[in-house]
Amino acid sequence: MIKDDSKQSRRLQVKKNVTIYDIAREAGVSASMVSRVVSGNGVVSEKNRIMVQEIVDKYKFKPNAIARGLQKSQTGLIGFVIPYVGTEYFSTVYYEFERLASEKGYMIILYNGKNDLAVESRILRTLEEARVEAVIIMGGRVDWVNLEEEAKDEIRALNEIIPCILCSEQAQDFGCIGVHSDDRLGCELAVKYIAEQGYKTMGILGGTDESYPSYNKKKYLLEKAKKYNIEIRKEWIIGKSFSEDDGAESMRKLLERKELPEIVFCINDHVAFGAQCEAQDAGLKVPDDIKFIGADGVRASTMARPAITTVAIDYKQYAQTLFDAMMAAMEGKEFCRISRIPPYLIERDSTKKRLMPKKHGR
Repeated sequence: MIKDDSKQSRRLQVKKNVTIYDIAREAGVSASMVSRVVSGNGVVSEKNRIMVQEIVDKYKFKPNAIARGLQKSQTGLIGFVIPYVGTEYFSTVYYEFERLASEKGYMIILYNGKNDLAVESRILRTLEEARVEAVIIMGGRVDWVNLEEEAKDEIRALNEIIPCILCSEQAQDFGCIGVHSDDRLGCELAVKYIAEQGYKTMGILGGTDESYPSYNKKKYLLEKAKKYNIEIRKEWIIGKSFSEDDGAESMRKLLERKELPEIVFCINDHVAFGAQCEAQDAGLKVPDDIKFIGADGVRASTMARPAITTVAIDYKQYAQTLFDAMMAAMEGKEFCRISRIPPYLIERDSTKKRLMPKKHGR
């Protein structure tokens, strides 16, 4: 049944530009549901489809009216969703992005998704209701390996009415523009460096196979290790998370093995920091007894002693590409659907003693 609101209905009848939000308000549903009905994409119950379609037909609302409606309701607001505000990787990208957006007069609404599907869903609905002009999503569900289609549909539907830019290799699965670090290249740089230093054995610590970033990194590392004839034994691949605590715990398990690899690649710098500290607490000397490489190039890699060699990214370049992709999507301009940010390797004392850091791969 159509919601009985005769006054609102009369107001819409005389309104020249009925928007998707007007339709949603009269139907008592979300704008994303209206979008799914109008476009014919996504899952909608038959009851809601009929109810929304009756209102759409009443106002002769057309699919291309979605874009016009959004253009008429510019708010200057951008939604930014990250899983953990306190994680330096995410917060650094956000900081650089916010700086660019502020220079152009945009305000950012930052949300902590907590890597929780229900929390993320509430955030997406809130951003839709706030009529933000674009949504940036880093981590969380967009990186989950076993994500149900219904959870993907939430982002697909939102992207039909509000441009969504995903910082994920999996962006195309959601029908969105994607910007992410080129992890395949990063793994190539790391393993090539290891081979050039003459090392023959390598371990991998941190991460989980339930997350695409760490799952893909492990896959790429195994590919490159085979290419450069580096041995990676199954018992040297340990991890379940991305924190310093996980690095320490993973290192403790590695120390229980009968033989250690010469060098350990850690999924990120926090894992590397925790693993290196644990190795030192166990009496090993770095880099004499074992060596460590991290990833992301955050401060944790410079705070360790010795400082940790890392596969870093240019956060300013990352943020600029992300901002350019967002602006192109908002303005309906052509832009690369997937942009990969090239990493580079910074050599430090955790792998080879040098007086000054040395950069590779740029």
